[in-house]
Amino acid sequence: MKISKIQTQKKNSDRCSIFIDGVFKFGLTKELVIQSGLYEGAEINEKEIEKILYQAETLKVMNRALKIMHYCQRSVKELRMRLLKIGFDETHVDDVIHELIADRTLDDERYARAFVHDYTSLKPKGNRFIINELSKKGIQREIIEKLLKDRDETQMITEYIEKKAGNLDIHDRKDRQKLLRRLLNRGFSSDLVYDIVRTKNNPETEL
Repeated sequence: MKISKIQTQKKNSDRCSIFIDGVFKFGLTKELVIQSGLYEGAEINEKEIEKILYQAETLKVMNRALKIMHYCQRSVKELRMRLLKIGFDETHVDDVIHELIADRTLDDERYARAFVHDYTSLKPKGNRFIINELSKKGIQREIIEKLLKDRDETQMITEYIEKKAGNLDIHDRKDRQKLLRRLLNRGFSSDLVYDIVRTKNNPETEL
């Protein structure tokens, strides 16, 4: 088989139509045409065409992956599921994921560290919340435990009570129940929440 014509597409000047033996065969980006060493008059076989088209599809998946990550960082699991949901083939998706992991564009520990930072410094939430959310995102348990090791929930709960619950009277039973619900809803450890609120109110008082 011979490449009889390589023609720039009218609707997309970044792509070319490849004609083989006078018949349109497939479209490619100009970048891939150059990378693949294609030119008019060149001989080509089916195996070479399959390889080129595989590269083209993988590049398409890669470009979409980078676009997704440009707007928001993702865990490995999140990005993989997003690409599969779009409809890309699993083999191409896995190739792209492996490449992104290899060059550290995709890094679950870095992602988890940023997540923990946000929910410690910006929007304080408890370890239970972080464990649940990161687990759903496919982050390995050992990574989560490593990042939570030095996290001081006691200090966070105390600061939350002082800064965010100033309108509640901890000595009032109804207000105290509201405070407990707020803290528990934010994913703080229940035993710690009850101990701290009880101590701040009165060690002998029922919650």
